[in-house]
Amino acid sequence: MYQTALNQNSCKKDSLFKFIEKSKNFQGVELNFDNIKTYLSKDPDNSLRDIRENLEIFNLKLININNLENFSLCPDREFNMKIKPKFEKLLYYAYKLECDLITVQPSFEVREIPKWRIIRRTKKKLKILTKIAYDEDINIGFEYMSLPNSSINNLEAAKLVLQPLYSYENLGYIIDTFYFGKNETDFEELFEIKDHIFLIQLADFIKVSEEKLRSIDDNNREFPGMGSFDLHSFIKYTKEIYYRDFYSIELSKNTCENDLYERYLNIIS
Repeated sequence: MYQTALNQNSCKKDSLFKFIEKSKNFQGVELNFDNIKTYLSKDPDNSLRDIRENLEIFNLKLININNLENFSLCPDREFNMKIKPKFEKLLYYAYKLECDLITVQPSFEVREIPKWRIIRRTKKKLKILTKIAYDEDINIGFEYMSLPNSSINNLEAAKLVLQPLYSYENLGYIIDTFYFGKNETDFEELFEIKDHIFLIQLADFIKVSEEKLRSIDDNNREFPGMGSFDLHSFIKYTKEIYYRDFYSIELSKNTCENDLYERYLNIIS
């Protein structure tokens, strides 16, 4: 049986520790930067040690911290004054919580910018972040998003960004089956990046028509295996290309049930 984790976005209404408790049957969790920051700011006695000990109580590994957003197309001044300090705080949290992966997501952009320029700017800023993270022995997972106005919205564009940076061993892909399936990407597209996939996130969607498929957003995430995406074939293929890291469930519902792990086991068995 492969290792499965739960993303904190699946339980948005729960407190940090309540979410950790609900994740107790999983092997790992993904935590959100903002939730960690909020917890620490509520009480001066709250500490990262409290979070780490709570994870240990339930035998959970923190596999990823989400996320650094809109880093790629912002002005250089904003990047230096806002993005980099937040990133350094993310690295600090990751180090203290014994987590070796941070998610970064490309900018949203409504202006008409040539694709080559988007690729170049994203690559330039990602290279800066990757070098900083390398010194801290932290991996960066780049996650493209198939959403309106996302500057990098498919795997092909993500490859154009990451392929020239493959010499950095701490940089790789996060594959989210919600975006991957929504784009109707062929499974075999993963073969050439199989050695650079750091995490696979699982979510489903319901395809009614091509037009509606393009318009669905993160609020339309369905439980893995309960929609149009061929979950079983996907997992089988990723095992065939020797993916051995975590699969993490990322839902979008505002309620978080206590039996998510059991539901998932019933679907994949």
